[in-house]
Amino acid sequence: MEIKGKNALITGSAKRIGKVIALNLAKEGANVIIHYNSSEEEALKVKEEAKSYGVKAFTVKANLERIDEVMYLSKKSLELLGSIDILINNASLYYPVPLKEITEKDVDRFYNIHVKAPLFLSKELGFLMYKKGNGRIINIADYSAIRPYPNYTAYTISKGAMLTLTRALAKEFAPYVLVNAVLPGPIVPPDDLEDKSIPLKKTVLKRWGGEVEVWKAVKYFIETDFTTGSFLPVEGGRLIY
Repeated sequence: MEIKGKNALITGSAKRIGKVIALNLAKEGANVIIHYNSSEEEALKVKEEAKSYGVKAFTVKANLERIDEVMYLSKKSLELLGSIDILINNASLYYPVPLKEITEKDVDRFYNIHVKAPLFLSKELGFLMYKKGNGRIINIADYSAIRPYPNYTAYTISKGAMLTLTRALAKEFAPYVLVNAVLPGPIVPPDDLEDKSIPLKKTVLKRWGGEVEVWKAVKYFIETDFTTGSFLPVEGGRLIY
């Protein structure tokens, strides 16, 4: 699929990986919906920068932990752009919870963001893509779905479910809508991480990748016409360490 002239919705695109994906899509000529929940100021800045590339850009606020707001995001995106050709399920929630302390609320929060929201956005927009005969859905998962680490079980199992969702949707929407997942590793350090060298000790390449590396994987999945139901690790070799 050619990116220029297409319409894209990127969830969680006010900051970090989502921001870089949104801006690079705009740079390539795609119109973009910049979704955010609480980062309004940042989202507005992304919108203005995206518009500087001569494309249409809009912000839409939605709390993806609420299904009614997920549906609103889908409906509003269609109202603003008329159609969506590319859906990037990037929004994420990340925090540690020791196994002994996991609560139902923790599990629900992770599944709402990483599974339910992508599922229902894909359902609402994917069938419209299918009807047009072309579309792309890309889920931003995590390498830890394949190689979990301690104290993040609630997070990693939800990302594992996202991988199953990817392959299930790839079958449901074949042959017209291609559905794939990117598995980032140490891309950018969390803001609250004091020792930024710790995650790199078990990374073959021994460095942070930077958000643009995820964009490169997303771009491949948009432009390819013969890859679906696939996972592309972008983790600096964490999976082979």
